[in-house]
Amino acid sequence: MLSTQASTRRRFAPYQWGMLTPAARTTANAARIAVAGLALLALSACSRPDWTNPETSKAPRALPPNPKKALPGDDGPAPPVPAWAAPLMGKPLRAVFPADGVCMGNTDRVIRVHRGQPPGAVIVGWAWEYAAKAPVPRVVLVDASDIIVGVGETGQSRPDVPNVVPAVTSPTTGWEGIAYALTGHVRAFGVIDNGRAVCALGAVEL
Repeated sequence: MLSTQASTRRRFAPYQWGMLTPAARTTANAARIAVAGLALLALSACSRPDWTNPETSKAPRALPPNPKKALPGDDGPAPPVPAWAAPLMGKPLRAVFPADGVCMGNTDRVIRVHRGQPPGAVIVGWAWEYAAKAPVPRVVLVDASDIIVGVGETGQSRPDVPNVVPAVTSPTTGWEGIAYALTGHVRAFGVIDNGRAVCALGAVEL
């Protein structure tokens, strides 16, 4: 019975179309074209690369540059280095500290710049010395050629570190240093083992 009804509908479909007025046919054709256009649009959207997601992009395209935020600073000179650091400036890292040690820490970010002469960038991070079970006392900063271009000292409050790393028992592992440069790659090293070794603390791009 169902097959007979379906056959009847198929048989009478052409006649039902023929019975439509010209205006109704035009409206029906427009509706069909609109539905087909929407279907094509949906298909093209499915195959279009998502340029904002490199994982799903189907064609190479350079992502827009990530603009640097303007850092607070001034046009005055960078502050002078502490007296203990003056003999280190401009020397190769390994000429002064040939040995490597182990520590925990990081170079977090640049917080301020001085655009005068000499120029400089103030960098912060944190550092912890395993053997001494204490904050790393001093930090040296080197450029891409491993030349010492800045120094820092710990003692800054970082209560977030022991909250995350139970092995760190001091809230003052934060360090602040000054690198005498405004551009380039700067790496930080903690000075440990009573000044006989250094340990890597990460890097920052100025």
